[in-house]
Amino acid sequence: MSVQDPNRLSISDWTLTELSSALAIKLRTRQIDAPQRAMGLTLFNQLVSSTFTVLPVTGAHFRTAAKYVDLHAPGLRAADALHLAVAVDHGATLHTLDRRLAQAGPALGAATLLVS
Repeated sequence: MSVQDPNRLSISDWTLTELSSALAIKLRTRQIDAPQRAMGLTLFNQLVSSTFTVLPVTGAHFRTAAKYVDLHAPGLRAADALHLAVAVDHGATLHTLDRRLAQAGPALGAATLLVS
């Protein structure tokens, strides 16, 4: 485990995947067009490189996430469990807009903060 600098914002490699997926959905549903998706990815990648530490996701994180889902079966999504596993491993506080995720974290050893 490596504890993160509390003054440095972090995301995981999984966040990059989720953003790409969200933009792909918006493209498929015609909420944005291909140039807008490309611009969004470019801007996000610039933001990531200038602002965030990117935490790697390992096989151990996926296995821990599976255990979290088993322990907190009512409503914890696999993607959320993976975010929690990475946060716990790196000693990071997970900031979220998702009330269910914020509530699930402490029971699994993850510090969470519900952002309103």
